[in-house]
Amino acid sequence: MQQPGVSSRGRREKFVDVPKHQEGPNSHEAMSGVSEEVHPVIASDLPNGIENSPTFSSPRSSSSHKGEEKTRIGQTSIEIKCDNMTITSSFSIKLGISCQKVENSLSSNKGDAGEDEPLFIKGPKTPAIDRKSEVSESSASFVLLDICPPKTCGVKLKPPLFVKNRESRNETKQTIEGLDRWSLRPGMVILKSYISPSDQIKIVKQCRDLGLGPGGFYQPGYRNGAKLHLNMMCLGKNWDPQTRKYDDYRLTDGAKPPAIPEEFYNLVEKAIQDSHSLISKEPEAGNAEKILPRMRPDICRVNFYSTNGRLGLHQDRDESRDSVDKGLPVVSFSIGDTATFLYGDQRNADQADYVLLESGDVIIFGGNSRNVFHGVTAIHTDTAPKSLLEETNLRPGRLNLTFKQY
Repeated sequence: MQQPGVSSRGRREKFVDVPKHQEGPNSHEAMSGVSEEVHPVIASDLPNGIENSPTFSSPRSSSSHKGEEKTRIGQTSIEIKCDNMTITSSFSIKLGISCQKVENSLSSNKGDAGEDEPLFIKGPKTPAIDRKSEVSESSASFVLLDICPPKTCGVKLKPPLFVKNRESRNETKQTIEGLDRWSLRPGMVILKSYISPSDQIKIVKQCRDLGLGPGGFYQPGYRNGAKLHLNMMCLGKNWDPQTRKYDDYRLTDGAKPPAIPEEFYNLVEKAIQDSHSLISKEPEAGNAEKILPRMRPDICRVNFYSTNGRLGLHQDRDESRDSVDKGLPVVSFSIGDTATFLYGDQRNADQADYVLLESGDVIIFGGNSRNVFHGVTAIHTDTAPKSLLEETNLRPGRLNLTFKQY
């Protein structure tokens, strides 16, 4: 008959039976809803060198604690507490067993590679996060922004009837007479009030729905803790401001970016086509498609600028070399409050030109203007169309969709 404490391998083992916490309404199990089960620890089966591991060293100091018990292993004294356990012999080991099932996987057999098997202590499961997030933000925790928060129960007056009628007349006038549009420089075109009020409402609602799902609106940042002055959502492919690279998944949480809605494709292609018509009417314009090439977007960056949002002068050069070298255009939609948009050949705000981008405006730059420096320096509050706000409850600020072909 095998003696207690002696293994079948012929050497004495030291077993520590860890009692469960007190049961009852005030126990950890009752409060957390987690069943606790602790298996014996075979001290001699601990991996070599584990006694020197930072994880298992530094036993906690003794203090009075409800439910504290003492037992002995040979001549060794041991303290067992409800929240942790310290074993002192020829080694020290501390196991956190509070409110979780602890499973110990111990083996004295060598693995295939000749290494001792590690000690596994399984706690509550956590969501899987791509290891590449270590090169992005310092923390992957963030809250998705709702750009159209639910309306409060308070009484909110609708826009006066004459305001709605005026916006409706303007939409009809633009359809009949054509839009206000012009070239800012070769390859750079602005289409004023291009997106109809009804389409603006649809775009806001679609962006809101996408922004609350996987890969939705968040505030990007850098390893040093700095944050961009905007919230961002990527469609098609994710763009990370820290690495300045595109990927199929967002590095901070592993989310796959939503696809670009088909309605967005149609608006982009129509805007480029109408820009070609404008360019071809200019004196000595030449081939409009060489000045402003066609493209079908497969990536879109959706930015929401709050009333204090801004974006410094920069170039969009993170797309493929083929896309940049061909001058495939950048197409930008503006919805909501008016923004001051800067553009120029240098990263110098004092030397840059500017234009006000209002709700429904589209600006396109490609060809020789593909690498123009551009940015947003101010958001003008209370300038969004009243009917847009009434239909969507869009937050104060500007929604910007920037389309490109990777």
